[in-house]
Amino acid sequence: MLLFLGLSRARAARWLVSMTLFLFISSAYAAPKAELIKFWDDEEPASAIQVNHDAWQEILTLYVDDQHASGINRFDYEAVTAGDALKIKTYLDYLQKMEPRQLNSLEAQAFWINLYNAIMVDKIVDAYQSGSSRAVNRLLRGGVRSTRWNRNVAEVVMQKISLDDIEHGILRPMWKDPRIHFVLVTGALSGANVLKTAFNGENNEVLLEQAKNDFFSHPKSVRVENGRIVLNSVFNWYAEDFASNKSALLQYIQENAPEATRQAMTGLSRTSFDYNWDLNAPETEFESAEDFDDDE
Repeated sequence: MLLFLGLSRARAARWLVSMTLFLFISSAYAAPKAELIKFWDDEEPASAIQVNHDAWQEILTLYVDDQHASGINRFDYEAVTAGDALKIKTYLDYLQKMEPRQLNSLEAQAFWINLYNAIMVDKIVDAYQSGSSRAVNRLLRGGVRSTRWNRNVAEVVMQKISLDDIEHGILRPMWKDPRIHFVLVTGALSGANVLKTAFNGENNEVLLEQAKNDFFSHPKSVRVENGRIVLNSVFNWYAEDFASNKSALLQYIQENAPEATRQAMTGLSRTSFDYNWDLNAPETEFESAEDFDDDE
């Protein structure tokens, strides 16, 4: 058909490659872009203020299983006691009384990551404690995908903010670190693992690198099936955070993938994306291709 349009075979091939790259990159823009909220663009480099994340660490220690047989960390939302549910809310209240612009960069980064993750866990725990089996079953079947990411869920320095604000208006544009996507909890099996250790400003680099390695160690990140590279949808939604084009993205993924996967990817360029939105609770099983999208 392309030849009928007057294109030579070589030109047609180049056109197809260009269009594939264009569609690949443009498809990522369905997700919010990283656009800095200027109000938060401030810090105190010499600040010695340390935010206390002990309460959040206690919750993670009690309820995160980082040895689950599936290879995906699980959070036991159902087991959270009323007292510990209140502890999460008290911790969130504490964070919302802070002034993150008075923190140094590392303390601020830990503040925003922990705030985001604690809010997400709090919302899911609320569903379990509501006594509604319908709400819980909906979550287990992937209902977390309907979370209103743009709904105001906190107020810091008298500024109402949403999860989208924290991720796309603060963390992504201020730190420009693609590993952010491996630590922000979506509540889904294909999402970032819930780490068992809270960020505290001193361990940020260690945890970001650990999270990246954990993510790539599981087939939910990348695998090869029937001569096609199947990628986690995060690499589609936020492609521009990882690389400037498809070739560079595949190189980044191949460099971080396990050796067996790296070898299986060699010579392949056809890609597809999938994402399993089922809740990362202990009882849910990981199955691929729950939300399948082919880029070709």
